[in-house]
Amino acid sequence: MKKTLQIYILSCDRANLLEEALESVLVQDDSEVDLEIVVSDNSKTNAVQNLLSSYSLSKTKVRYIRHLPQLSQEEHFYNIMDQCTADYLVMFHDDDIMHPDYVKVMCPILTDSNLVALGCNGFQFRDKSLNNFKKMHHCKSLKIFNNKKDFLECYLVSNGGVAPYPGYIYKTEYLKKIPLTSLRSSKHGDVVFLSSFIDFGSIGWLPDALIYYRIHSSSSSSSENILDRKLLLRFMFSQGVDPRSTPVFLYIYLYYLNWLRQQGSFFLNIYKWRYKIVAKFILFNFFSLLSTSYFWRTVLKKLRIIKYN
Repeated sequence: MKKTLQIYILSCDRANLLEEALESVLVQDDSEVDLEIVVSDNSKTNAVQNLLSSYSLSKTKVRYIRHLPQLSQEEHFYNIMDQCTADYLVMFHDDDIMHPDYVKVMCPILTDSNLVALGCNGFQFRDKSLNNFKKMHHCKSLKIFNNKKDFLECYLVSNGGVAPYPGYIYKTEYLKKIPLTSLRSSKHGDVVFLSSFIDFGSIGWLPDALIYYRIHSSSSSSSENILDRKLLLRFMFSQGVDPRSTPVFLYIYLYYLNWLRQQGSFFLNIYKWRYKIVAKFILFNFFSLLSTSYFWRTVLKKLRIIKYN
């Protein structure tokens, strides 16, 4: 008997990008799985609804849901987790593109293994430029995570990158067991959510790049929030990550540097107390940064001069 898969496309006022995402999902091979596509529209405007009115949804495996009034990001997320009825669930984003082989490759691996969730690699690109790809992690074969510490350390600097969040496929029976109230308390709640699956089994990462992950001005990764970063680090430390390690130091240094860069003119901000504190941290730790061999190995890896493990 075929397993069932629901691909939810989370959409919010990005009709201009949704069409490309939807088309990439519609071409998936469903010969080995019963597939349903659900567009979960959490928009303020009617642009997504108007776009989908041009599709003959009754002739496809697409179901449309409109949330009125608009839900918060957390409520939208919880709603999908609660409504999913299939064996497997994918929560795809309306600004990304799915590789034609995504379902064909991912589903058999999840079916034939004890994994509770499986992530793939992804090609990262900016805006609409499809000619400058960069892989998001550098695993050479299927990587298995059996504890939260190893999983969370991948999110630190120079630990090989991470599997893109919208590329995951979940076994719904374990998804339903994760307590909803404590998951998405900050911008990086997706990391906490993913690590929660390890309470029930192992997470796998494929080396195959099966989604195209878009970076653009309206994506959440385009802004830096120090408090959210600190909340994520606090969670990492609670799971065994060493707060004194060099990767943690580099992670802190880079997020302060990103925040400083986002503030704009040096002279306009120099009298602000937050700006002063961050600027002093960057300055006083600069030579410590340059003195670590780990930092230079990180630079060489970024330049692809040496290989990742």
